[in-house]
Amino acid sequence: MVKKKFTWQFNGYDSLKIAEHQMNHLKEFFEREKIEFLDIGNKSINEFVSISFVIADEKFEETIKNSLKPHFISKD
Repeated sequence: MVKKKFTWQFNGYDSLKIAEHQMNHLKEFFEREKIEFLDIGNKSINEFVSISFVIADEKFEETIKNSLKPHFISKD
């Protein structure tokens, strides 16, 4: 299985709160679409930049890209 990391970046003073909120929506989407993820989370890069991420199987890349429009996709 090839794993991909899908990342969404948020900027601004409340970026971590926004990333945490986004993570809840990501979980809902993955449950609804019956897509298993290997890891999900968020991370503060600095006080003004945070990310939400999901690591999932590459076979779901098109569905995730088309539906959720991640900012970055990388091999994990």
